[in-house]
Amino acid sequence: MLNSKSNETAKNVLRTLCRLSQNMLTLMLLCRGFARRCTRSLENTIREPCNRQQLTTKHTGMEKKIIREDKGYVSTITIDRPDKKNALDADALFALGDVIKEIEKKGSIRVIVLRGSGKEAFSSGVDLAGGQKEFKRTIEGLEYCLDSLIRYPMLVISMVYGPAVGIGLDLCVLSDFCLAAQGARFGAPLVRLGRTYYYTQIERLTRLVGIRPAKEILLGGRLIDAQRAKEIDLVNLVVSPDELESVTYSLANELAEETAPIAVRITKSTIRKLFEENPLDPILEEELKRLHVDEINRSKDAEEGIKAMLEKRRPVFTGN
Repeated sequence: MLNSKSNETAKNVLRTLCRLSQNMLTLMLLCRGFARRCTRSLENTIREPCNRQQLTTKHTGMEKKIIREDKGYVSTITIDRPDKKNALDADALFALGDVIKEIEKKGSIRVIVLRGSGKEAFSSGVDLAGGQKEFKRTIEGLEYCLDSLIRYPMLVISMVYGPAVGIGLDLCVLSDFCLAAQGARFGAPLVRLGRTYYYTQIERLTRLVGIRPAKEILLGGRLIDAQRAKEIDLVNLVVSPDELESVTYSLANELAEETAPIAVRITKSTIRKLFEENPLDPILEEELKRLHVDEINRSKDAEEGIKAMLEKRRPVFTGN
């Protein structure tokens, strides 16, 4: 009996030592992998210093800045209009579209991080200070910018501090990943301006989050917080404002260094073709265009909404 107990005890000790050995090996491998990543990151920093460019639109003489910073395989695009809460007017929209097209043409960038300047706002929407006379050109800039982003074949991450409203919301919807700070807010309160989100934007949002959450955002005209945005799959991850930048660039560098560009490009293209490129019936599309361009955006309520906003007063809508 003594020998039997001794043998069993010896076996238990041996099994324990084996488990400890395996755990030590796993820990060593993890540490080695972490060290390799740190080394690669340091090498990239030394080898490829940050290339910071300030790109301004050439469409008019007015300076509307979009800042692009390249570091390794990651390019950061910053909407740099903090005095306007990073709102985008026609010039800025065309400039943003140009930057995205230039990055695609360059071909070496694997991940775009899209953000607003500072930590107060991602983008408060379209800058409508030009009033009704600038509306057509603003819509053209909007379509140009969004088309550039839709066609971009590699990965896009939106890093969101503060409000992401209107075009800001659509940029998040079109991104492959959306990371938000606690305190970020999302919405498109255009019904409170006598206008609507364009039908293509309504389609994209509804496809991503579902019909009821889309109605909550679009018909309620209120902004939802970051946690609610995560619940409806508009946002991938919510972290503290102090952590957002480090978490975002950790993900961006991981995706840039550890995924194959051709595999990413083909996978993204496949998802788009299977689930996002569903052409509308031409008759229905013409009807939607008429409703959105002619009936709604040229209505008296639309004029009143913009006028009231600029005059900082409550609008008086008549239903016309």
